[in-house]
Amino acid sequence: MKLLNSSHSCSSLFQLAPLLLPNLTSHVAQDYPAGTTFTDPTNIPGYNTPVPNLSAFCRYGGEIKTSNSSKTRFEIWLPTAEEWNGRFAFVGNGGDAGGINYPDMGIPLSKYHFAVASTDAGHNGTGSDGSFALLGDQVQIDFGWRAVHLSTVYAKAIAKAYYGSKPKYAYWLGCSSGGKQGLKEAQMFPDDYDGILAGAAAQWWPHLNGWTYRVNAITNPVNSAGHLTTEDYATIGALVLQQCDGLDGVEDGIIVNPRKCHPDLSPLEGQLSAAKLETMKNVWANWTAQDNGELMFFGFEPGSEGYSDAFSVTGVPFGPAPDYFRYQVLNETTVGNFSANDTELLRLTRIADVTDPGQTNAIDPNIKDFLKRGKLMTFVGLSDTLIPSGSSLWYYERVRTALKGFDISKSYRLFAGMPHCRSGNGAYNFGGPGQSDLSINGSLQSSVFDAQHDAILALMQWTEKGVAPNEIIGSKYINDNKNEGVKFERKLCPYPQDGVYIGGDSNKAESFTCKFVG
Repeated sequence: MKLLNSSHSCSSLFQLAPLLLPNLTSHVAQDYPAGTTFTDPTNIPGYNTPVPNLSAFCRYGGEIKTSNSSKTRFEIWLPTAEEWNGRFAFVGNGGDAGGINYPDMGIPLSKYHFAVASTDAGHNGTGSDGSFALLGDQVQIDFGWRAVHLSTVYAKAIAKAYYGSKPKYAYWLGCSSGGKQGLKEAQMFPDDYDGILAGAAAQWWPHLNGWTYRVNAITNPVNSAGHLTTEDYATIGALVLQQCDGLDGVEDGIIVNPRKCHPDLSPLEGQLSAAKLETMKNVWANWTAQDNGELMFFGFEPGSEGYSDAFSVTGVPFGPAPDYFRYQVLNETTVGNFSANDTELLRLTRIADVTDPGQTNAIDPNIKDFLKRGKLMTFVGLSDTLIPSGSSLWYYERVRTALKGFDISKSYRLFAGMPHCRSGNGAYNFGGPGQSDLSINGSLQSSVFDAQHDAILALMQWTEKGVAPNEIIGSKYINDNKNEGVKFERKLCPYPQDGVYIGGDSNKAESFTCKFVG
């Protein structure tokens, strides 16, 4: 790979990039003016949402041949040399990926002024369709890690060719499967990124898929006597909130630490059947193996069911789970459905632990090589409605145990505070991955653009100046619209601290402190 030290025009990258980088074919190299609303109608649903109010940028897109039977597409959006902050960022995918994540590229480009990239993770598809695995083992490996790594290497090289100098720092920004992708990078390629912001990571992929299938198809199957509906969840969630809202010292409609909440469902006896109440308890309970009590995955926390419209335990498993077992564990070669009882699901999950199809599992705790040079910020909603938050806490503790004697708090911190990646009734706007433009309500943008309120800026400050984030101030906006102003603030605290009310106006962050609560 030979890189030049002089800058180049955007259009010249079309012919230049394949000369610099092996197995690369260009598909676009085009300048876009400031104010562009970008959309690509050929991209998959979910990733073809128009991206408004963009800064002027050069769009380069290419396709890397990753093996004789696989390929991956990526794009990098390059702000003008005058606007570029000198840094590189990569935004992750969600679910089963299948498209370049254009919507999440807009704010990193136009607000933070990163040269920002994304990948389709090696296939075309939707985030809930795992049938891409039918394309073969090499395509599965692209999804597992290779597409992200190679796209990172190639996108950085193209940034250097365009600007004439390499980015000073590289940052990962992702949530859910994007969180998993970020952790995988830290584990396998510790030099790829200087700072990683990984939310609600789907890192324990075989077990998460096992849990997702089990809690729906086995614990809460449709048409069973104990099947819980959206209305049932709302009823239970209201009772849980009533019992646990004040645990942090203020009744504000938020359960700050649901792990300290132990609901009593007896007041609902007679209103909901005994079978339904038992189902709820099983949704909250961890999945353990029938034969030896082995922990297989974590139950949802009390309060997550209160987000009834978003709660994922509907009786129909989220698509990646059954598809994973059918196409990657069982290696079925035709499109079809997956079904298993509890015993068979346990057997298949244990097989997946051994075979790790696609090398997708991202639970290696030995990330010392990354932590010695980089910074890792993770976040999770303790009321996550899709991936139980215990998974993120488990991985943090797994790293702490594996690196005993190494103070991980100097380079790895975990923050908590929303359902899955976004939304909810808490202060979930703190400048994380997936931010939207102000013209579409400014979701996830921080209320103040500084390192105290903005997770991306906090990560940059920690990485580049060594100033660790001891708290982040999140905001809840009026009608979930930043343009209408802040409704209230909260302090998001590094695990295992909680944000505790100490008096004063409960709408202000200064009325809370981060402290250890037994």
